[in-house]
This record gives sequence, C-alpha cells and structure tokens, in this order.
Amino acid sequence: MTTRIYFCVLFLTIQAFAYGQGLKIEGTVTAEDDGQPLAGASVVLLGTNRGVNTDAEGKFQITLNKAEDSLQISYYGYLSQVVKPSRQRLLNIQLVADAQSLDDVVVIGYGRMRKSDLTGSVYSVRGDDLVKNPAANPLQALQGKVPGVQISSASGNPGESPIVRIRGIATLLGGAGPVFVVDGVILDDISFLNSGDIESIEVLKDASATAIYGTRGANGVIIISTKRGVAGKPRVQFSASHSLESVANQIDLLNGREFAAVVNEIAPATYNNIDLLPNVDWQDLIFQDNAPIQQYELSTSGAEGRHSYYLGGSYYRQEGVIERSAYERITLKLNNSFKATSFLTLGNNLTFSQERKEFGPNVVASAYRAWPTNEPLDDEGNFLEVMGSGNPIAALNFGENYNRRLRAIANLYAEVKFLKDFTFRSSYQADLAYTKSTFFSPVFFVSPTQQNETSDLAKTARDEATWIFENTLRYNKNLENHRFEVLAGYTAQSTKREGLTGTIENLLRERPEFYYLDAGDGTTIDAFNNLESFAYISYLFRFNYVLKDRYLFTATFRRDGSSKFGPENRYGNFPALALGWRLSEEPFLQSFSALSNLKLRASWGINGNDQIPFRSRFARVNGNSLEAVFGQDESLFPGATLADAGNPDLQWEDTETIDIGLEFGFFDNKLTGEIDYFNKRTNRVLVPLLLPAHFGNGPFRRVVFNAADIRNVGLEFFVNWKEQRGDFVYSISLLGSRLRNETLDIGAADEFIQDGSLGNGQLVTRTETGIPVGSFYGFKVAGVFQNEEELGQFPTLSGQRVGDLRYEDINGDGTINTDDRTILGSYIPDYLFGFNFSVGYKGFTLDADIQGQQGNEIYNGKRAVRPELYNYEGYIRDRWTGEGTSDTQPRLTTGGVNYSPSDWFIEDGSFLRLRSLTLSYDFSSSLVRRLRMQDVRLFLRGTNLYTLSRFSGYSPELASANVLSSGIDLGTYPITSVYTIGLNISL
Repeated sequence: MTTRIYFCVLFLTIQAFAYGQGLKIEGTVTAEDDGQPLAGASVVLLGTNRGVNTDAEGKFQITLNKAEDSLQISYYGYLSQVVKPSRQRLLNIQLVADAQSLDDVVVIGYGRMRKSDLTGSVYSVRGDDLVKNPAANPLQALQGKVPGVQISSASGNPGESPIVRIRGIATLLGGAGPVFVVDGVILDDISFLNSGDIESIEVLKDASATAIYGTRGANGVIIISTKRGVAGKPRVQFSASHSLESVANQIDLLNGREFAAVVNEIAPATYNNIDLLPNVDWQDLIFQDNAPIQQYELSTSGAEGRHSYYLGGSYYRQEGVIERSAYERITLKLNNSFKATSFLTLGNNLTFSQERKEFGPNVVASAYRAWPTNEPLDDEGNFLEVMGSGNPIAALNFGENYNRRLRAIANLYAEVKFLKDFTFRSSYQADLAYTKSTFFSPVFFVSPTQQNETSDLAKTARDEATWIFENTLRYNKNLENHRFEVLAGYTAQSTKREGLTGTIENLLRERPEFYYLDAGDGTTIDAFNNLESFAYISYLFRFNYVLKDRYLFTATFRRDGSSKFGPENRYGNFPALALGWRLSEEPFLQSFSALSNLKLRASWGINGNDQIPFRSRFARVNGNSLEAVFGQDESLFPGATLADAGNPDLQWEDTETIDIGLEFGFFDNKLTGEIDYFNKRTNRVLVPLLLPAHFGNGPFRRVVFNAADIRNVGLEFFVNWKEQRGDFVYSISLLGSRLRNETLDIGAADEFIQDGSLGNGQLVTRTETGIPVGSFYGFKVAGVFQNEEELGQFPTLSGQRVGDLRYEDINGDGTINTDDRTILGSYIPDYLFGFNFSVGYKGFTLDADIQGQQGNEIYNGKRAVRPELYNYEGYIRDRWTGEGTSDTQPRLTTGGVNYSPSDWFIEDGSFLRLRSLTLSYDFSSSLVRRLRMQDVRLFLRGTNLYTLSRFSGYSPELASANVLSSGIDLGTYPITSVYTIGLNISL
C-alpha cells in the first residue's frame, strides 16, 4: 500500500513538473460537415495573442503553460470553438459551419452588427431577392421591397439608372438621392454592378444609422456588400437567362381616318376622301416586339487555409424596344482576403466594367406627334416627309451616337488585431472612370424641316478619378452583462472630373474610321474643356453599448470639411444619439410564450449636405469671344462680362431627424415586423434665388443661398409571415409608408422657385412656402364655356370663345390673369406600398412581387406642347362640339388659351403593378448528385406583367433627378414587360 502511494505521488510530481515546463499539444482541425481538414485555421492561447495556424492537412502543434489551459480555434466561415486540453496531448477538433443567417447580422457604416443590437432604422435585402428581375441596375430589384424608399424607373431606356428617394425630398440642388457604399467605397451610382455579385443590400434611413457618413448621409445611405469565399470545397456557379421585352401598352392616338376628320374640321376640305387615306400607326413602327435581353454570369469562390476568394464575371446586353438604344456591359468582380498572420489580414475588393450605350433620337415624342396620314417610305424605299414632327423612321436611320465607358472600383485594405480587443483597419479606395462619346450626323434630306446640310461630328472625352484614404480603430469588449464597441476614424477624399469636347463639320467620309476631329475640313473646329475638383476631410466616432442584451445605446459623431465652402464655413459637425429597449428580454414578459421579439428604439441626429456645383461660392467672369467697338475710329476691343455671381458665405445644409421605431416578432419569429415614425427637417437648404433687379439681367441674377427649410414627416411599416410545414413553405410580406413633404421657408415671404419647363417657354412647377417641393402650378379648370351668356358671365382670358376651357377666378378680382394660377397637385406620392409572397412545395417555388403608390399627380406635358398641328390623343373624340356636349373637353384647337398650364393636363399617377412573377424548379438532390452538381434551378419569370392605372401614357412611373421638375411626361421611353427563361447551376 505504501509503495502504491509512493508511486502515485511520484507520478503526479513528474506530471506537475512536465506541465510546469510546458505541455506540448498536437491536434487536427476539420470541418464537421464533410470532414475535410481546415488548413490555416487559427489556434490561439485564450487570453493572449500567441498562437499558430494549421498546416495543409489541418494539423498543428502548440505548447501550453500551466496558466494557459484553453485554446480558441477559429476559421473563416465557421463558428469559433474553445477547448481545454487538460491532460489530452492529442486533439481532434471539428468546427461547425456558421449557420447563423445573414438576416440576423446587418452591415452598418464601417462594420457589422447583430440586428437585435441595432438602434437605428436599417433594412436589409438578401442578394437572392435581387436577381428576380432582369435589369442592368440592381436597384430596380428593390422596388416595392423597402418601406419608406421610392425607386422609380424614370425611363425604359436600356442602361438608364432609376431614381431613388429615401423618406422624401430634403434638398433642392445636386439631386436628392442617397449615397452608395460598395464594399466600403463611397459612390454616387452603381450602374456598373452586376446583381449576381451582391451578397446583401442594407438601406440606412434614420440619422443614427447614417450620421457616421456625415455630409453624405442626409438623403440616406445604401450599403452594398458583394460575395466572398466560404470555407469548404470551391464553388462554381453559372447562370444564363434570355428575355424578350415589349411595350406593355400603347397610347390611344387617333388613326388616319379620325385625324383627317379632325383636320377637315379645322381646315375644311383639306382631305376629300378620308376613307382612302393611309392609316399609319407610328407606335407600331418604332417599337420592336420581343426585343432580346441576354444575361450570363460565371463565378467561383472558396476559402482555403488563410485565403478566401470570389471571382465573378458577367455579360449583359439589352437591345431595347427602339432601334439604336442598345446597352451592353461586361463586369469582372474579384474579392480576396488573406490572413498573413494570426493578427494581420490583407484584402482587396476590385470591380471592373466596360459599358457601351447607344443614344438614338427621341422618336417617342416624334411618333406621338406625327400625322397618321403620312407614309414613312415611298415605293422605292425613300423616306417621305411626315408632317407634325418629321419622319421618326428616317430619324432612326441617320446618325450614330454612342459612348463607351471603362470603370474600375478598388478597395485595398489591411487589418491588424492587437491587444486582444483592438482592430486597426487602413484602406485605400479608388473610383476611376473614362468615358468617350461620339455623336455623328451625316448629310441627309427628308424635307425642308428634316435635313442636315453638312456632316457633323462631336467627340467627348471625360475622365473621373476619386480616391479615399480611410483609417479606423475599433475596440470591442464582451463581458458577462456588457458589450462595448468604440470606433474612431479619419478619412480623406479627393475628386477630379475633366471633360474635353470637340466638334467638326464636313467630314471627308461618312464612315466610322473617319469619326475623328482631324477628318473634317479644318475650318469649323470648336473645342471646350472643363474641370470639376473638390475634396473632403472627415473625423468619425461611434460608441455602441449593450447592457444585459436589453438596453441599447449608440452615440455617433462626424466632423466633415468640404472644399466647396469658404474657410469660415468649411467644417460641419454631425452628431447622433439613439436608445433601444428589448422588452422581450425583460423578466416580466418571459411568460408570454408567443412573444419572440419586442424592441422599442428612438434616435435623433443631424446630417449634412454640400451637393452644389463646386464653384458656387465664386463669382465668374466670362471673357470668351466677347468684343466691343469703342472710339471715333470704331476700334474693336476685347471685353468681359459677369457670368456667375457667387456667394462666399455658403455653408452646410443640415438635416435633423427624429425616428421612433418598434420591432416585433411572434411565434418563434414566424411573424415579424417593424413600424417607424420619422420627422426629418432640413435647415438652411441651398437654393438658387433671384437677386434684386438693380443687379441687371442675365443668368448671374440667380445666386445660391442658404435660404430654404424643408420638412418630411412619415410613417412606415413592414410585416412578414414565414412558415414551413413539411415540404410546404410559404412567406407573405406587406409594407407601406405615408409621407408628407412641405416647404417651410424659401428665403422670403414672397419668394418662390419656378421650374418644370415643357420646352415651349411654359414652366409648370412651383416651390414656395407651405407646399410640397416642385408642385404643379397653373389655372384650375371650372368647366367649358357652353354659350355666349356664360362667356359674358364669367371672367375670361383674351381670345377665349365659346367651347374653350373656363378657368377659376382664384383671387375673386373679376379678371383672369397669372395671379389666378394656383397649386394643382404634387408628383410626390402620399403612400407607397408593396406586397410580396412566396410559396414552395418540394422543388417548385412561386414568387410574386407587387408594388404601387397613391396620391401623386402627373403633368401630361406631351399633349400640352402644340406650336403646330399634331396628332391627338383619344380624348379629342369627346370634345365639345356644341352646347351641352361636354363640360370637360374643350373645342378642337391647335393651340391658344386652352393650352395654358392648367389642371386639364393633370392626371392621377397612382398605380398598382405586378412587378414580377417567377416560377422556379430546383431539381432533386439525387439527380443533381448524379450530375456531379450541387444545385440546378430552372425558372420562368415575367416582369411588369400588369399595371392598374388611370394614366393615359405608357407608364405612370415617372421621375427626374431634378426635384424641381419631376413627374412631367414629355414623351418618355416606355417601361416594358419582360418575359424570361433562365438556368442556375452550382458545382
């Protein structure tokens, strides 16, 4: 017995001595799902920075001290694991793939965060939802999916970027769209991106979420994260789709016989036998049915050891439903991440794109106006004269207009982790673009009003370069009941854009090889060169704190300096504060088993805006080609004149936002939703105002001032139900928003801004105190003069006759003049809504997206412009032809007082649209495995299948980047219906 005790004591002593000298541990790290070794996995002594990485076979060796008895093993794309070797010298560690859905983690400014910890209004859309609609721009796939966000396809022209408004219009100059952040790079547009490369899109709406971007966040921020490699076997994905698009509906125009009868009514005996006249449908002639769209994508991704990668390439081509409007794009995407050591990670995000866009003439407006009694061609195929607007078919055949654009977006970064909880990240970002445009018009003659006597060539070259240098330091600390994150950073940005344009006449030959400025006669060369340059310096700070997973606090501050302002006003300070309370984590609610999540949040903050021309603070003198005659000998002297009157006192706009939100989830989060109320006020809005008359006449009289105030108040909600029962899975979501936009001040009691040009000298929008931005402005129609008695009873405009529109005497002074014009409505919708559902059974899935808006008006400007006799819309069939025949449609005229700006041209812009309907089939796993593939999916899709609307034009979805002149239809390229068949394959 004594001997046994002696040997036990001796053994323990030896073990203790060996442990004190260091315990050598060996092990292998593999993936639990497939058993593959994980090369490059990190094995770190817990609580220290000392560790090793696994070799190519997933093996490692490390020595433990007595006080360091725990190891933390981590690998990209897998859940970290902590083990205590104790007396085990050989470890076999299996890491579990990170199954946590990205739906629970959202991307925010300069980082990521659990959605449960968010105190701001952030909405996330997964990449799978973005590829449901075949579009060149991924933003079009967000239509009707994000509450509080209006995305309008301003035109169906291929390659056209949509107009985005987040929570209304808060500024008047430089556009009111959000800023885009793609893999950390701040951009103004994302037309170069391929939807298939996108992992997720986050829309940041309130000041707490956007304040970290300071000057760029006043109109919202859209963060786009592209795909990266995931640990495991390399993955190859291929997708191909072919689409056919056609104009969904055509405008009701008079046919040849109807038009001839109208012409005979205006000028009797113009046509003798209207039944023998041609009946030319110009819309059928200019629109191509079943115009093709091609889209192909190929990508490979994976993570091996310390390296993760994603490489994707795509090709997109859309011919367009009108000739000479094609758009083509090739995109290459490369993301790399390399873990050089246990504390240093290097990486890059690179995107390259090449685009080619054709620009044809606006034959939509021409086809609208062209006489349907004129043929386009004679028997020999020669173009004929067409009255009303010129020959639209001839216009499509003369000239060649296009541009080519090369663009490169790069983000090179290094990330260093030190002292356990600190991370320093430095990145250099670049946005480089080069555009070359060619506009050529040959010599041609169709008619005296449609001809070109000399061949003309214009060449434009434009290069743009933006670089951003960012440095951030992050501190993360997780304790038992506390979580901290502190972020501090410094950024600098510089942007330069230079353009050079040259024109020439009388080319030697009318062929592409002669489309150069030195190929002309050399006597009519003209050139223009311009430069835009500005820079920013910014300091940023954010503090996040979570107590007991219940109480949330966020403080954000950013200080921006902009070269667009003078030294005295160069810097702006933009703070934000937010609080959150997760009531569902409180003990007094734990007994409610149906409640999964309940969070109340509130935020306040200020963002800035400086989106004005970079020279707005400078006065500019124009001395180009200005000469004057002086003296008795009438000598010619060079001269100069004031071109722009600058304002050196310009300063930041600031947008102050209050947001109160409620998030909820029931029945294990089968039912989830959010409700937000916001009040957003922009102060000191930069606005162009007229100087007093003693400054003289000319464009310099309008100068930019910090003069206006604008408010947007709204309520938005989102509700989703998702459930799976065996092989049957379905989800239904409903979202909507209510918005009220109001101009609070415009600089002076009697000041206003008039805009909305129709191209004929008429301005039909007005912005003034008390009304929405860019509201329609004109006469209010009270009916039609039915007889001479009414003509004498009511006040009239000069030249009005029986059968003309009767305008209201708004001010009651007994006369009709410009003082009787009033606000007629707004293009800003009162309500936005969307409805989305998905139903799946076994391999079949049916997805549908519905969107709409209500409470906005459209100004039908194309029928208001009539300097001569054009074709008419179908409304003319109900025209006034005698007393009592109509009190809404006036008598037949080709112009005059009936075409003054009025609500006769206002139409309801509300609509409900079946945005997309997709039927897909995922082939069975057994068949896919036999084909040595991971997934195979076949789908059929229809886009813009049906639109319920009372608007008489092609589409009620009208918008413009100019917030003072939007919602006006002057003959827009129509939005189309698209039918797609496609195949997705994963290897």
